[in-house]
Amino acid sequence: MSKHAMSRFLCWLFLGGGAAVFPAQGQSVAPEASSELVVSAAATIDEYRMLCERDHGRLWDHDLCGPVMLVERDTRTLFADRDVPGQGLQRQHGVFVGRLPEQIGIANTATDWAGLRWTMLQLPLPQERQARAELLMHEAFHRIQPERLPPPVAPLPEHLDQFDGRVGLRLEWRALAQALRSTGAQRRAAVADALAFRTWRRQRVEGAAARENALELNEGLAEYTGKRLGDAGDPAVSAIATLEDYDRRRGYVRSFAYASGPAYGLLLDALAPGWRLGLRPDGDLGTLLRSAIEGPLPDAALAGERYGEREIRSEETAIAQSHDQQAALWRAQLVDAPRLRLPLVRMSIEFDPRTVFALPPDGTVYPRAVIRDDWGMLTIERGVLLAGDWKTATVAGPVHRVDGRYQGPGWTLDLAADWMLDHDTVRPRRGVEAAGGGYTQPVR
Repeated sequence: MSKHAMSRFLCWLFLGGGAAVFPAQGQSVAPEASSELVVSAAATIDEYRMLCERDHGRLWDHDLCGPVMLVERDTRTLFADRDVPGQGLQRQHGVFVGRLPEQIGIANTATDWAGLRWTMLQLPLPQERQARAELLMHEAFHRIQPERLPPPVAPLPEHLDQFDGRVGLRLEWRALAQALRSTGAQRRAAVADALAFRTWRRQRVEGAAARENALELNEGLAEYTGKRLGDAGDPAVSAIATLEDYDRRRGYVRSFAYASGPAYGLLLDALAPGWRLGLRPDGDLGTLLRSAIEGPLPDAALAGERYGEREIRSEETAIAQSHDQQAALWRAQLVDAPRLRLPLVRMSIEFDPRTVFALPPDGTVYPRAVIRDDWGMLTIERGVLLAGDWKTATVAGPVHRVDGRYQGPGWTLDLAADWMLDHDTVRPRRGVEAAGGGYTQPVR
């Protein structure tokens, strides 16, 4: 996958008790940015403005335009659409150039900084116009989401890494793609098939609906917004391509909603116009679509024959064997072997949602990530285990100190001065009180 495509999926989460990520303690002067890069950033910001102004608040009854910044990961150079007093930004070619504070994670996301809520985008952006426009509007939705439709909080849908969960999801996607290709009675029949597969899958795991809904209302609606407002042609074409792409992927636990959300949103646009006005944080896109069609749902076992269920089950048998082998490796590395535990207090994490690996009952593995918290910064290249309650991060031991940094197998820890290693745990030094704790898992 290209570097541009990879940048599409880097996500960022913040776990903490305040509105801001971390307060900046001043800001250094940004490195000299080339005139070409500044001009390119200015053009991207203009494109963002054009897209959200063209919507004029119609899609979500809320203006998507707001503060926007583009950030280079290696240099932390930022290009903002407005000045921020006290941050040392310099105006160049109509944008404001500076350096993002070290405490703030860099990703495609929405973030709070200097008293404002920003749309943040990581450079380089996709070169292809449609992919770039979809990304811009996806993140623009996340900026308004807490006010317009606060995302629900729920554990990750770990069942989507299991055999039945993957089979049911792939069948649902194939039926949704058929519905988007069709009209009239054929569309309604394909929708009914998709909902039958969805119902069958969710009935097999307690709490499955709430877990899936949380991500569909978060990333799914953001991706739907990106396709609705970023696509210059028919957004259904892009949605179908995404469904077909995801049908061939692994690792659905954190990424499935990028495929499901746009499909449900576009079908609701066609069959239940106005659905967005009454949408609530506890809503279910499938339930809304079910209300828009008539008649009973088909038997999922019979419907599966129309969408290649036998082929899917054969493929998933091999995938399950590979998954079990990988789970055993992660468990040996992060559960059974010597390890280092770090408390999660006001945590932010950068990661790729396509690679997240569910490891029940111990938590979720993030193969590559960057975690920032009160204790400092942890850079992971070979796996970190986040507990299901999001109170602890675990990396493999043994631990060594090299040039003032702590290192272990595939990770590096830059530890803050008022924190220390105590055997296999990171904790505050005596007299330093750790803040917060006991937070629940955010969805993004």
